[in-house]
Amino acid sequence: MITVNLILTIVGLLFLLIALVAIYVWSSKSKTSPSISTEIETFDSLSAVIRNKSSSNAALSHAVEAILHRFGTIGSPTLESYKNLIETLCVHPHTDSKLLLRFEKGLRQANPAHSHEIEQALAIGLAARG
Repeated sequence: MITVNLILTIVGLLFLLIALVAIYVWSSKSKTSPSISTEIETFDSLSAVIRNKSSSNAALSHAVEAILHRFGTIGSPTLESYKNLIETLCVHPHTDSKLLLRFEKGLRQANPAHSHEIEQALAIGLAARG
């Protein structure tokens, strides 16, 4: 009788150990939190996202919106930088027409004096897209 109680106790403790390990593994998988980016976005870092051929459409859209919001007025970054970004965005494999038009229209509205140059950059980029 004592050996039966001892065996049942050992089996019960074994199942308890297995259950605790399973709970520990399950709880550690559910606690993975998304990493919060604390990187300061500069014109150069946002331009690098656009130049990166493996950037997703969502990343491109975020970069375009941030550039228009923070650096929309052509001044410190030169007009050539913006023209190069438009041309690069045109030939990017993950871009779409809505993103291109939103970027071009936002730049033209913020910089009416450079409207002609921005349209030319878009035409050159679309021609390169072929």
